[in-house]
Amino acid sequence: MTYELRDYQKEMSAMGIKNLKSYRKPFILMAATGAGKSLVIADICHKLNKPVLVLQPSKELLEQNYEKLKSYGVNDVSIYSASMNSKEIGKFTYATIGSIYKKPDLFKHFKYVIIDEAHLVDPKNIKGMYSKFLKAIDCNNICGLTATPYRLQSKFFRDQGTLVYTSSLKMINRIHPFFFKKIAFKIETSELIDKGYLAPIQYFTEDVDLSKLKINSTGADYTPESMEAHWGDGKLRKLAKVIRHIDKEHNRNLVFCSSIRQANRAKQLLDSFDIDSAVITGKTPKREREELVQSFRDGKLRHLINVGVFTVGFDVAELDCITLARPTMSLALYYQMIGRGVRIDPNNPNKVLKVYDLAGCVERLGRVETIKIVKEDNGFKDMIISEIGQMTDKPLFTFRVKSNKFKFTRKDIR
Repeated sequence: MTYELRDYQKEMSAMGIKNLKSYRKPFILMAATGAGKSLVIADICHKLNKPVLVLQPSKELLEQNYEKLKSYGVNDVSIYSASMNSKEIGKFTYATIGSIYKKPDLFKHFKYVIIDEAHLVDPKNIKGMYSKFLKAIDCNNICGLTATPYRLQSKFFRDQGTLVYTSSLKMINRIHPFFFKKIAFKIETSELIDKGYLAPIQYFTEDVDLSKLKINSTGADYTPESMEAHWGDGKLRKLAKVIRHIDKEHNRNLVFCSSIRQANRAKQLLDSFDIDSAVITGKTPKREREELVQSFRDGKLRHLINVGVFTVGFDVAELDCITLARPTMSLALYYQMIGRGVRIDPNNPNKVLKVYDLAGCVERLGRVETIKIVKEDNGFKDMIISEIGQMTDKPLFTFRVKSNKFKFTRKDIR
């Protein structure tokens, strides 16, 4: 079986093939969540018809992409992943980076590499798995695919004799030593919604006091301890009441929580309302997790509460509601959470994704469909904007370092 690619998927595939053959430097194909990157990867491999190594960060994404290429009738495709109990190398090899980065000699014959979720490549971390592996196999024909081509970058500097630690959001092709050189193609959420390829989004927000949340030492997000304290019983009861309302309006609701305690307490409160729900965390046994997800797909379970599990690789077209109960500073995490629900439902062409934000994410980061990559005025650099303004290269906070400890003095960008 072959798929009929959409026009933008054909263009994306063509740009990927063209640059892999002629550019000879790492580049990015940017496509919004739900754009069908796994189909594009399969089409590139099929049409390039040369040995290609496709790197995945997780077993779930590997399975999705592998099945797409197999559907083309391609037989010489294999999996090299310890988590899938398979270590085979074929013409087209789908591999998890954690399973191969210490074995570069097995993969030096690959002249083309595709990296899914390319934002996970940190150019500054020369000892990281991606950096070490790609340097060892000496490959320059590298195509990275991602919906979020940016990372949080931190730095130290002196301010009147005091050591200061700050962090800002940067495009991954603007991070020294500039591993990815350019964005060769992009299609964003707003365009896909306008074309009818993604469901429109409607937001419901509330005023949320986040003043007691503390930024962690990496600057990437809030500390688990402060998020745990944030969700007192009063806020949890409010969360349960919101889900009680959702239960009357929606078919499937995916809830994002920040801790196992929060998730379990939310479920207890929903039980008191006679509302069926289930909690899935990283500690949930595989078989139980698969059964709960299938029950959710089948519509037998309406509310699935998760903690750090379903930000990628979770695609249920019938999902029509997202509840954000997980505050975050991370634009990528926020984007990925909402991205779980934007796919079109073939059985419900009028689907509108409803997002209930109890974590202040929308106010802080803007609506997902307003997040865009644009060129700076009178320049060539890429930058991120949303309805709240420019988001890249602006300090998110400042830590003044004293006595080897962080003193938290936050300067918000707004």
